[in-house]
Amino acid sequence: MANNEPATLPGVASEAIVVADLVEPTAVSNRFGWYAVGRGLLRDLRAMITKTATPRGLSCLKSTGDGYLLTFADVNSAELAAVHAVEWAVDLLEELRLRNGQVPEQRRITLRLAVHFGEVDVVEHDREGPHVSFAFRLEGISRASLAAALNPIPPDELPLGNYVLCSEEVSEILVRRSDHRQTMRIGLLKLKGFSGWREVFLVLPNESRHTGMERVRPVG
Repeated sequence: MANNEPATLPGVASEAIVVADLVEPTAVSNRFGWYAVGRGLLRDLRAMITKTATPRGLSCLKSTGDGYLLTFADVNSAELAAVHAVEWAVDLLEELRLRNGQVPEQRRITLRLAVHFGEVDVVEHDREGPHVSFAFRLEGISRASLAAALNPIPPDELPLGNYVLCSEEVSEILVRRSDHRQTMRIGLLKLKGFSGWREVFLVLPNESRHTGMERVRPVG
């Protein structure tokens, strides 16, 4: 592009942003081998994502190395994209539960998922902007993060893997737009690169007995 030609700004869209990361992928690859196990886990996960997320409005899928960045869109109602994303994430974990019960231990997939909603820069095969960064910060929250939180839940009420966290924005959309999906506050946290305290929520599964989360409390 010539220096005197203006740069084309990316388009902007309101989308649901999901970060899905494998838990301890390096340890698994070191123990069993990247080509023997690690690569296959990522390929299996991508195949499951493509199959299950596309009907829900998947608009972007990008590898992050240890997982994937996804966005969801809805042309009729932008907020419904957040509902679709959460429902997809919960359903994916149920599919993983069934899959993990049928494969050897080293081939089991354990995920952390985070869902946020906001405006993003639409880049080909990618998404950019502060809301994308925020979703990655959400995904990085763990039991250890609760030590610095305000009014946190007991750390053992946050699972070690196969759970979905969401932002306050997504939780509020679920209250307005979903008749059955509930969330649980896990505390107020400070996220790197973002000012102030941010309330973070755990999305409750369809049936707690499947995930070892019987002790979680409903919102309220």
